[in-house]
Amino acid sequence: MTIKHSCLIGSALALTSLSANPAYAQDAAAETGAANENGITEIVVTAQFRAQNLQDTPLAITAVNGEMLEAKGASTVLDVASSAPNVTMREAGGANSGAAQIFVRGVGQSDASFAFEPGVGMYIDDVYYGTVFGSIFDLLDLDRVEVLRGPQGTLAGKNSIGGAVKLFSTKPKNETSGYVEAAYGRFDRLELKGAANFVLVPDKVMARISGVSKQVDGYLQRYDYGCLNPDSGVPSFTPDGDCKNGTEGGRDFQAGRLALRVLPSDNLEINLIGMVSSENSEVTAQKLLDITQTANIPEGIDPTIFITGPKSRTNYATYMSTAFSDPAKYDGIAGAGEHPAVAMEPEFRLRTQSVSGSIDWELSDNVQLTSITAYQHYTGSNATDLDLTPFALNTVAQRYEYEQFTQEVRVGGSIMDDLIDYAIGAFYFKSTAEFTGSNLLLPGTARENLYAQRDRIPSESKSVFAHLTANLTDKLSVIGGIRYTHDKKEYFFRRLNPFDPSMPAYTAAGAIDGVSGEYKGDNVDYRANVQYRWSPDFMTYLQFSTGYRGGGVNPRPYVLEQVVSFEPEKLKAYEAGFKADLLGRAARINGSVFLNKYTDILFNNQTPTPNSVLNATPINAGDAKFWGAELEVNLRPMQGLSIDASGSYLGFEFESIGAAGATIRGITLDNRAPFAPKWKANLGIQYKIETQNIGYFTPRLDVSYQSSFFPQVDNDPRAEIDGYTLANGRVTWENFDEDLQISLNVTNIFNKYYYLSALKYPLGIVSATPARPREWKVSVRKSF
Repeated sequence: MTIKHSCLIGSALALTSLSANPAYAQDAAAETGAANENGITEIVVTAQFRAQNLQDTPLAITAVNGEMLEAKGASTVLDVASSAPNVTMREAGGANSGAAQIFVRGVGQSDASFAFEPGVGMYIDDVYYGTVFGSIFDLLDLDRVEVLRGPQGTLAGKNSIGGAVKLFSTKPKNETSGYVEAAYGRFDRLELKGAANFVLVPDKVMARISGVSKQVDGYLQRYDYGCLNPDSGVPSFTPDGDCKNGTEGGRDFQAGRLALRVLPSDNLEINLIGMVSSENSEVTAQKLLDITQTANIPEGIDPTIFITGPKSRTNYATYMSTAFSDPAKYDGIAGAGEHPAVAMEPEFRLRTQSVSGSIDWELSDNVQLTSITAYQHYTGSNATDLDLTPFALNTVAQRYEYEQFTQEVRVGGSIMDDLIDYAIGAFYFKSTAEFTGSNLLLPGTARENLYAQRDRIPSESKSVFAHLTANLTDKLSVIGGIRYTHDKKEYFFRRLNPFDPSMPAYTAAGAIDGVSGEYKGDNVDYRANVQYRWSPDFMTYLQFSTGYRGGGVNPRPYVLEQVVSFEPEKLKAYEAGFKADLLGRAARINGSVFLNKYTDILFNNQTPTPNSVLNATPINAGDAKFWGAELEVNLRPMQGLSIDASGSYLGFEFESIGAAGATIRGITLDNRAPFAPKWKANLGIQYKIETQNIGYFTPRLDVSYQSSFFPQVDNDPRAEIDGYTLANGRVTWENFDEDLQISLNVTNIFNKYYYLSALKYPLGIVSATPARPREWKVSVRKSF
């Protein structure tokens, strides 16, 4: 450990000299949102398998309740990131369109392929979601969101090496209530959502139904270059002459949820949940940043003419591959050298269904049984014009199908007069994914790689775990956890002729048809934690924990030599933190420092291999370390005024680059990790004003800052995402009965132009997703 790491941890321990109020910390509130009259709201979390007040939980957690999510105008899980230090959540674009890129303390997963496990686990009502594709969840009728930073190997349902994001829905209550909300905004945004709570049998059976519908037009315009520039030599594809091919970034989404809560007796609770969603949206907005590929572009045309203005939200994508005919090109192979024209729909489609059931049974005063059973199924598709030019350099159509079954069983309780709290259990995960589609790469050239794929990816994971807390005194607790996991994954490749799927691909990909790869592995994770409450409102903790992300098989081989497996990543994390409620709970300050030792870190290698200039093979590049500090502050200086802020620093350093890692073009010991901005900060202020006659007005302003980062480990400056500051505002009027609300939301108030993410493809293309411009939205909400 270096001097700077020792100083970070030492500074946290020095905070133990702070004093606090003399009243002992309260037990966790019975319901999320309980608070004293003027103090900060208490939030109950379940990160350690039992309900605890956030301030009693010795972990780095950002917890946001439903009321605060509404106040911030958050609509999807990606909007939570601005409130959480050292958390980066992005909408992926291009080949990863439809996925969420989520990183915590620099650890995550940017690739949407089913071959990879998420680096940050996503959970809804304690049900694990095994892919990042389709994980841009809408915040539908939520009770709270918990963002757990650091490895959750011994705590969360499946190993989550970087952290976990947990969404908890509002449970049915023993009352008749609900709300409806409608909104209209820029780009013809139209949103409808609502929820209704019913009592079927008083005190015994309750139900809650909720739904949402969102529609908004695209904000990036696709143009026909040949139409705009008729003398350029570029063909035109727009017959009516308006030179517009369509838009990107629009959304059309609907979802519904039905929850049933059954209380057969005082010691038994059963919750059943079913969810469905349907999405027929445009593809994620993409803008060309750089291009060096000239194949398939006629002589005399500079491909850089298709790079649009530096602050424009436009491109020249056509999603078309033109016809090509040269029967002699692949002599003796039927269909070779003759390519019909192909047109793809620039749409992202997703259909999801999930059901889950949980049982909480108090077997005795000190023994509880929890069972969580869940099944998920979804299908999806999207098309990508990777080169964003009028010429067919690389056009891809992808289709997905995924199903997953999980079962978790836990037994927990306390023994020896509450001296020991314990939880033991087992977790089972099984999924099958199918990935199909067509890849038209440089059709009609000597380097073409045309294939249709029908890949199947089965995966299975089994684990057992134990978690124990020894309450040695009323101030001192020692916590330990352990989990054993066995993983098995397979990848079955099919590479077929895209124009005659009954035959193998006739390009280099044909050699891969029928090949399979496999990964098997075992792992043991640990957690050790010491928690000390120095006074009723001030607690500190020290923690060591481990995490890992299972290995797998390269999902994108272009030639046979690239069908290789990769090994797991592993993480050892050292953390120190404090949690303080001060000034009669008018101020809350939580902080942490950490050092993560990362081994066998996984990156994509785009360096050509002996038989292919194209490569996207994931390899275990070497060892590295992250270190950083985080601070969260909540203030209630006077009645009606709320201030919340956070800040974080994240450092990164390669300790070694292995022989495999050294083959990555552009990698050095000085490179920065992907999706790891050094600095993040946010500040939110709102004030509830009571009038004499017309109700309450609550203006709110949120300002967030994030420094620059690179989306890939080679740190290519063409793909760097610059730092930026954003401001969002909201003004809400509410009547005195607090059952009618009208709000005006403005996002990106100063119309800042910035990018969400970028990607450099092996083809010689760099593209990025420009963020949405300034938008406004007016909403009306009626509760009953």
